[in-house]
Amino acid sequence: MLIISVTANISVKKVFITLIFLLFSVSMFAEEVDGIAAVVGNEIILKSEVERYYEELIYSSPQTSITKEEILQMLIEEKLIMEKANNEDIHPITDRELEMQLEQIIQNIVSNFGSYQEFLIALQNEGLTLDKLKEKYREEISKQSIKEAIIRQEVFSKISISEYDKKQFYQTHLDSLPLRPKMVKIAQIIIKPVVGDNEFKEALNKIEKIKSKIDNGEDFEELAKQYSDCPTGKNGGDLGYFPRGQMVKPFEEVAFSLNIGEVSEPVKTKFGYHLIRIDDKKDGEVKAKHILIATDISEQDKAEAEKKINEIYQELENGADFVELAEEYSDSGRIGEETTIVQEYPVDEIDKIPTLGEVIKELKENEYSEVVEFDGNYYIIKNLGYVKPHPYKYEEISHQIEDLVLQKKQQEALKKWLQDLKKEIFVKVYI
Repeated sequence: MLIISVTANISVKKVFITLIFLLFSVSMFAEEVDGIAAVVGNEIILKSEVERYYEELIYSSPQTSITKEEILQMLIEEKLIMEKANNEDIHPITDRELEMQLEQIIQNIVSNFGSYQEFLIALQNEGLTLDKLKEKYREEISKQSIKEAIIRQEVFSKISISEYDKKQFYQTHLDSLPLRPKMVKIAQIIIKPVVGDNEFKEALNKIEKIKSKIDNGEDFEELAKQYSDCPTGKNGGDLGYFPRGQMVKPFEEVAFSLNIGEVSEPVKTKFGYHLIRIDDKKDGEVKAKHILIATDISEQDKAEAEKKINEIYQELENGADFVELAEEYSDSGRIGEETTIVQEYPVDEIDKIPTLGEVIKELKENEYSEVVEFDGNYYIIKNLGYVKPHPYKYEEISHQIEDLVLQKKQQEALKKWLQDLKKEIFVKVYI
């Protein structure tokens, strides 16, 4: 399937030419009917359409080995998917979501030019207007969302992965997997400053006054614009639709318990106090707006965290066990992407860990660091030793294997589904 994209690493001129070529070539073909390449259901694919896509791909990616026959097959598959989606009456994207995606695409295109004015001049030089460009992209976004929705519904939703599938894949491909690299085992103690009671009391007092205004009939959205500390405040606190598992637990529990149109009492989270209003519910999701009065870490909160980490450091100096102290005192934190107390990192990739990588590199085996402040938190880090390169154990790459098995099954299922569509929907190729 051909997907339109604009990337920053292509020259501005090339990006723009490619963009115009892709978006407007189809309408040009209609005026230059020189033969039909294929018929799919009630749709036709012109020979010139295949030729133009081929020339564009060769222009944008000179090293590509794609053939015109492969392009024709992709266009046929795209038509099949859209025909099936039309039969199933798939409409997955809302007008608001479409406009948000459209604005993001336009911003990405504009970012490739020196200024917005240069972008408009380039459009004008091509005999185009911004409205015309947006209209074409609306069509493409809508089409792409429909294709993705029908594939999810008809193909991907029916795929399941068992533990047997994963282990079978592991055993089959073990010999082709690279060795697990040399790793360094790192333990960490992290102390994070926490917001004190006084800050929460002040935030509660402010949010209660806002709640009184709402109870007295003042507009929720206007109050959000005026008072909310969340970036969504400028949009009236709009969070859009979201499912369970996306928000912090206290917020989520209240949001999903409210009726449509109901405004919550103040809700305390790690961010501060919220007022939540539910505007709609559908398909297991809620559409919410909120007002946040945020709580900030004070200098006193930082001083208390620093005092605590220094006390822990002194215990280490007095002979206490590092891991035991970490299990007792350490806050949930991260180096890289993990959040556990003991972690392993490839020795060759330690430099990629911001700031703390320099600390880790200097530590000898069984040595721990002094107190390090990073990103507002306090760390003590210990080198627990090294793990030699070895073949990956199944448990070490189980999640990656699951991703690979899923991709493989998706490709196989999509291929079979498209083959079945060719039996269900009329397809005739003329070249």
